[in-house]
This record gives sequence, structure tokens and C-alpha cells, in this order.
Amino acid sequence: MGISKDRLKFAICSRWFYPEHQGGIAMHSGYLVAALKDEFEMTIYTSASEINSQFYDQLKIPMRSISAHSHYTRLHQLAKTSGLRNGLRYWTDLKYALKLAIALEKDHKDVIEFMDIHSEAYAYLQRNPKRNNKVVIRAHTPWGILRSTYLEEEIRGLDGWWAVQREKFCFQKCDAITTPSEDLKSHLIQYYNLPEEKITVIPNILDTAHFRPLPKPVKVSDKFIILHVGRFERAKGVITLIKSFIELAQKYPQAHLINIGPPRGNAFEICKKLVSEFNLEYRVTFGGFISYEKLPEYYATSDLVIVPSEIYESFSYTVAQAMACGVPVIASNIGGMPETLGPKNKEYIFEAGNSAQITKLFEKFILNPVLLKESGKYVLEQSEKFGIPALSPIYKQYYQNLLS
Repeated sequence: MGISKDRLKFAICSRWFYPEHQGGIAMHSGYLVAALKDEFEMTIYTSASEINSQFYDQLKIPMRSISAHSHYTRLHQLAKTSGLRNGLRYWTDLKYALKLAIALEKDHKDVIEFMDIHSEAYAYLQRNPKRNNKVVIRAHTPWGILRSTYLEEEIRGLDGWWAVQREKFCFQKCDAITTPSEDLKSHLIQYYNLPEEKITVIPNILDTAHFRPLPKPVKVSDKFIILHVGRFERAKGVITLIKSFIELAQKYPQAHLINIGPPRGNAFEICKKLVSEFNLEYRVTFGGFISYEKLPEYYATSDLVIVPSEIYESFSYTVAQAMACGVPVIASNIGGMPETLGPKNKEYIFEAGNSAQITKLFEKFILNPVLLKESGKYVLEQSEKFGIPALSPIYKQYYQNLLS
């Protein structure tokens, strides 16, 4: 069967989908569906989820639920070694990916886009070397690039070598690749030896109707609130952040830090101990997980948002969300984050892991209310390029051009 001549039939494949999942891949997947649902005949292929099934059923978007993880959780808990746990994960991932590939073969689609490269895309491309459609890979942050920015003990036992080999196969065999930043594009070309013309840069999509400026609460004190949003783990730069804030707090009693996001690893205990040693418990808040619905309220209460990541980020949804809420942002120089912030914000980028540079930027904003206001206005304008109204025609044209 060839490519349809009427409405383009589009399949988007990702095991992570909003609203059940709220990470970067899940949000972009959900936003992409929202951006194209009126333009193409969309079908979602994802892991089984009652929450997602109900959500997309209300939007009248077909969803193929793939389930292949029965007994996996229990077996994983019983596994005594990292090698055995890794083998179980590898086996269940391939089982899931195979089921998804078979489902795609039964449902002819003009364009298939994969978000999860080394399992879903690998199974489909390996089984279908000759096909009548176009396969696109959305490269968020491939493992081959991401793993180099983790510490050895943080990735011990993971299926690293096989993941990278499958990524290489998929990048070579797919028809096209998109990335959210020029930085990731250059990394893909260099690391995977890919031709430049195969890769197109289109930013991730953000729901700017949800993330928008809200009325600022009336201040009853001179508190200066710094907000950190994201997983609370070493790789996200939280230990560096806490050390920087401790230095700041000794000079500026109005400075307060709010951290929201689930803890992972031992960083949470390390940071709590540091905060306690300097008697800053009343000025540093660890809020844990906050729902997607509540996030704009937290941005509205903050004066400045910081993204101190020390692992590779091709695009930062925290940066984009804060910008769309009209809140100034400072961020590390990792990956595509400087591109997300935009050219006028180059002076608000710091070297990853450099607590002294972070403290200087904190001071710069604390001491300059005019700068806060001007920066908030600029980032709000900059964030419009991530909204569905701006990106929907760009994505639509890109996929249509693939078939021409």
C-alpha cells in the first residue's frame, strides 16, 4: 500500500505520554498531537495507560495501547544482580517494541515518528527494511550522548553498549531526524557520523495557554524567591545549587530557595545536611513532586528560576515554562539550553557546576529590580516561538515535505 493521497496518516510512537507522564518526551509527544490533530489523521502508539486512554478518547484521537510488562515489576524486585535486572529490562523492552512494530505493520501510516529510539524504532526498522512510508526519529537526548555526562557509578549496570548500537542502527536506517536544538544536531553529526541534511532543527512544543503569566501574589515582605524545578538529583546540579545558595544567604537575608521535584539518589540527603549545617531550614524548601496543573502557580510566586543541570540537555522544559510565565531564568551552559533562552540572555548562562558564577548571577538580580522586570518581559516574548500557534505550521510543513 502506498502513501495516502488525501489526509496524511500520522503515527506517533512513545511509551511516555502526557498526562500520565510529565517528563520532556511525554510532554512534547502530547503537545505534538495537539498541534497536528486538526491537520493529520493522528494515531498514538504507546504503553497501556488508563489515564491516557481516557484523556485521548475525549479528544477523539485513536490510541493503540501496547502492554508487554506483565510480571516484569515483580521479577525485577526479585533479581539479585544488576546484570539480571538489566537482562529483564532488555527482554521486556524488546517484547513491548515487537508488539508495537506488529501493530504498526497492520495499520498503514504515511509517516511514523519514534520518540524512544533504541527499542521501539529499532524493532520496526529491523523488521521493515523496505517500506512504503517515512520514518522520522525525534532525537531528544540519545543515550550515546547523555551517558558521557553521568558519573560512572550513576550508570553502572545499565544497558549502555547495546543502547548505543541500536541508536546508530536507527539513525542510519530512518528517513529523517528532528532535534530541538542546533547543539544536539551537531552532536549527532559528530557522534553518529550522520549527514547534516538528514537532520532538521525544530524546537520542542510548549502549551503556552497553560504556562502563562499569572497575577503575582501581593508581597508582605522583601523575600526574593528563587525557584528550582526538576528531579532532585546530583546530575541536575542540585548540590552545586545548594552550595551557591548558602553563600548567597550569608549576604542577603531576603533570599529564599524553593525546590520542587521528586528526589533521586543521595543528593537530597546531602543537600538537607548542608542546609541544616548553616541553619537555613526556614529559607530552603524541598517541595517534592508538584503536579503539572500547579506548576504555573509556583512560577508566579518566584522572582527568578534557575536550571543548574550538569548532564546533557537538548532542550529544557523548565526554562521554556518559566519564560512563558514571564519569569527571568538563569541556566547552565549545557547542550541546547542557551538556545532555549535566546541570544539576548547569553549573560545569564553560567558554567555547569560553577557555584561562584551562580552566586554572582543571583546577586545581579537581587540588586536590580529593573533588570528583573526587563528580563521577564523579554523571556515572555521569546517563549512565543515554542507555542502551538507558532510551531504547528512548521511541523505540518515539515512532514508534508517528507512525502513530496
